[in-house]
Amino acid sequence: MNMFITILSIVAVSLLSLVLYNVLKTYVLYKIKINKWVVLGIAMASFVLPTIMWPNMPKYVANNIIPGIFVILFLWFMDLSGFIKKRSVSKTNYTNTNSKKDKKDDIVMRPKAKPNRVKNNKK
Repeated sequence: MNMFITILSIVAVSLLSLVLYNVLKTYVLYKIKINKWVVLGIAMASFVLPTIMWPNMPKYVANNIIPGIFVILFLWFMDLSGFIKKRSVSKTNYTNTNSKKDKKDDIVMRPKAKPNRVKNNKK
């Protein structure tokens, strides 16, 4: 029973970290312009320093909160590095034939007719 609770808490913290990261990325993280290496340094520091500075911390903090913060910061680092990209993959089996790229290739720029030039050239 104890092992089941441990696995359940790991899954819950993982899901909570992913949901919290997606919410933060949508509303907060895109506004912050920071170097990716600074984010990685903060992530590593948040993983190592709490155990050194607070050796007798409660078990739920050591097992849930600190790894959750590390995962959020590491996902932010990966997002800044370009490892996490949105893919525009079609969810259907067919492709759209009316794409904008094809329409731009079909348009031919022609000069505008100037009718007054013909009248003025004859004089």
